[in-house]
Amino acid sequence: MITLKGVSTLFILIGIIFLIGTFYNFTAYKRPGIYPPKRILKNRIGSLGGASLIFLFIGILMIIFAK
Repeated sequence: MITLKGVSTLFILIGIIFLIGTFYNFTAYKRPGIYPPKRILKNRIGSLGGASLIFLFIGILMIIFAK
């Protein structure tokens, strides 16, 4: 049986993975002469950062309201 604690932990882990991807793409964005182009990396940074915030926020809300 899946518990709310397990689901909230899953949401937080997914958020952390997206956050790591955001930092990785941000460091690639700051390097000169990289592929893919900077505008694509900028879009990736925005989408991964937004997704990580949403997943972390939902996971934290689940933990708070599960008590």
